[in-house]
Amino acid sequence: MRKLFIQKYDCCGCTACVSICPKQAIEMEADKEGFLYPQINLRLCVECGLCQKTCSFQDTYKTTENFKAPKVFAVKHRAETVRSNSTSGGMFTAISDKVLSCGGVVYGAGFDESMIVCHQRANDKQSCNKFRGSKYVQSEMRQVFLEIKVDLECGKKVLFTGTPCQVDGLKNFLNKAGIDKTELILCDLICHGTPSPLLFAEYLAFCEAARGKKIVNHIFRSKVEGWHAHTEMNVFSDGEEDCKSILSQVHRNIFVSSIALRPSCHYCKYTNLRRPSDITIADFWDIDKTMPAFDDNRGVSLVLINTEKGLAAFEDVREDILFKQGNIIDCMQPNLRKPTECSPRRVEFWEDYYSNGFNYVAKKYAGYGLIAEYRKLVAKFLARLGLLSTVNGVLRKYRSV
Repeated sequence: MRKLFIQKYDCCGCTACVSICPKQAIEMEADKEGFLYPQINLRLCVECGLCQKTCSFQDTYKTTENFKAPKVFAVKHRAETVRSNSTSGGMFTAISDKVLSCGGVVYGAGFDESMIVCHQRANDKQSCNKFRGSKYVQSEMRQVFLEIKVDLECGKKVLFTGTPCQVDGLKNFLNKAGIDKTELILCDLICHGTPSPLLFAEYLAFCEAARGKKIVNHIFRSKVEGWHAHTEMNVFSDGEEDCKSILSQVHRNIFVSSIALRPSCHYCKYTNLRRPSDITIADFWDIDKTMPAFDDNRGVSLVLINTEKGLAAFEDVREDILFKQGNIIDCMQPNLRKPTECSPRRVEFWEDYYSNGFNYVAKKYAGYGLIAEYRKLVAKFLARLGLLSTVNGVLRKYRSV
C-alpha cells in the first residue's frame, strides 16, 4: 500500500500530489486539528508513483536560477491608500497591478463567502485586493494548481503568491506536468508558520456568539495602532470595528505562541535565504533602527529579489514605489535562520481543546477572561474602600462625553 508520508511533519499540505495524480485518486482531508492531508483512494490508485515524485517537501528543492545572494530592498507603495490597506508597504499590490495591466491573472489567499481562507484566482483589481494583507491561518489550495496550469498553457502571465512550501509545491507540480513557466512569477513570504484553520473557524464563531452579531471580515494585521504593533481586528455586520478588546486578540495570542501551528512548520526547510521564489515579501522589521529616515510607522515591505525574473518584475514597478537598497545582515529575521520552535505546551493545548472546547483554551492560553477577572478584583477592592459607586459614576460620565 502506497503512503504519501510517514509522519505528519513530513507533509506541508501543498496539494502538488493531488494535482499531479492522473486518476484523481487523492483527496485532501482534515485531521482532528483541522489541517488538510492527502489521502489515497486505493480503489483508484494505479501505483504510478507520481505523487511521491512530485512531493517537494520531502526532497531537496532546487534554486539553480537564484542569485548567489538575494538583492535586498525596503519598499513603500507611493499610493497611501494602498499602503494603509496592506500589511506592510504594499509591494504585492505594485506587482499584482502590473500583472493585471498586462492581461495576466493573480493567485493569492483571501476569504471566501464562508470566511474560509483559501487560494483564489483574480483577473481584476477589485478581486485581487482581497489578497492584500497577511493571513495567519493555513489557506486551502483547492484546485488552483490545476487552474494555473491551464492559464499557463493558454499563454497568460500568472503571479502566484503563497508560503514557501506552497510555492515550491506549485513549481514541482508544473515541472512534473511539463508546463512552461516562462510567464509565471512566484512570490513567497517569510513565514512564521500556519495556524489551524479549525481553530480560526472556532474563534470566529466564538466572537460572534460573544457579541451577538456576524463577523464579515477579519484583519490579521490592522494598522490602527500603527504598523509596529501587531493588532488584529474583527469587522462586524453592523460596521463595528473591534481591535481594542481582549476578545479581538485571542487568535493573535494563539498565533504568536506557536502553540497550534501545522506540525511541518517546525521542520520547515525553507527557513533560509535559498528561496523557492522569484521575489520574497515580508515586513521590514527593525527598519526603525537600520533605516530610521525611511520608517514612518505606516508600513515598509522587505523585498528579496532572488532571480532575474524577479529583478525584471521589480524594475517594472519602480515608478509605483519608493525604495532603498539594503543589505541582508540588517534583515535576517528569525525565520530566515531556522524554523519556528514548537511550543512545549502544544500537546497539552490540543488535549485541553478536545476535552474542554475553545472557550477553555482561549482563557487558559490566549488571555481571554483575564481582563474580566482583573476588573472583578478591582471592583472588590474599590467596594471595600467605599469608592466603587464614585468611580462608576465618573466612568459613566466619561463614556457619555
